[in-house]
Amino acid sequence: MNLDNMRIRDYLMVLIKGTLLGITSVGIPGLSASTLSIVLGIYFIMINSIADIFKNFKRNIKFVAPLLIGFLIGVGIAAYTITILLDTMPFFTTFAIVGLILSSIPNMIYKLRKYFKKPSCILTFIIIFALLTSYNIIRPQSISMEFPEKVNFVFMLGMAVIGMFAAATFIIPGIDFAIIMLSLGIYYPFMNMIKGLLDFSNENYFSIAANNCMILSSFLIGLLIGLAVFSKLIKHLSKKYSAQTQFASLAFVISAPFVLIKTCLIDSGDFIYDKNQIILLIITLLTAFIIFFAIRFISLNINRAIITQADLIEAESYKDFLEIKNQKEKKKKMSN
Repeated sequence: MNLDNMRIRDYLMVLIKGTLLGITSVGIPGLSASTLSIVLGIYFIMINSIADIFKNFKRNIKFVAPLLIGFLIGVGIAAYTITILLDTMPFFTTFAIVGLILSSIPNMIYKLRKYFKKPSCILTFIIIFALLTSYNIIRPQSISMEFPEKVNFVFMLGMAVIGMFAAATFIIPGIDFAIIMLSLGIYYPFMNMIKGLLDFSNENYFSIAANNCMILSSFLIGLLIGLAVFSKLIKHLSKKYSAQTQFASLAFVISAPFVLIKTCLIDSGDFIYDKNQIILLIITLLTAFIIFFAIRFISLNINRAIITQADLIEAESYKDFLEIKNQKEKKKKMSN
């Protein structure tokens, strides 16, 4: 794709791909935006356009603008759908998402098996997991379902910081947007906020929308700052501390199911102990786990030994990516 000669069909393709990124980032925990952008063939152009947005604004905005608009459309579609499912079928939706998240853990542990004897990796996991657990214990229960009706500067600043954290999901393959939001306990209120912006039938729509727009704006500002300012720094750190980064990601993934159950069921008052319901929930969880684990296993076999997260972080451009991939393929053929 040539940014200097963008056609209408190019803008539409970027918009559609941005929409897919938004839907999967929010609606499918375990699939990171950066991973999907690699599949869609826009990873490197996305990273470079955002990182250099201010160097050549007129050129890079041609790609960033339709991508961002598409992403917001996708987030809106996913948020509206998931919120309705959580409202109408909280148990089954929650445990289906939990099964989806758990299906990603075996593959992560398998890939990290050689680093389990590395003290810095284990320490990273323990610290991140402890911080997430502590945060969700002291976090006010009122925020579990809805954001405050009137936000203050401190809250908006906090959302901007979360947005900056979320920027890493677009840069580092394997770090997932939904997992970050789940681990921080704001996945459900974030979904409710997006749904509120789309619910035009509400009598107090404009007052609610004004509050939600302030929250969303704070988050997006933090996200854009993280992408534009810290993209190269994050990529450098993840390249230098690749194993530790992946263990931090594992801590987020393992903590997410507990936070999701606490947020969407326990804190909401919908958690009821019923023998038959518990059996159905376990079946739902196992079914979701088996389905998504099978999908991940098939895709893993297709791409096994071709490219790794470290290769993607090391590559500075699509050309570098292809060179690394070709070298790996040659080594594989020689070994056979």
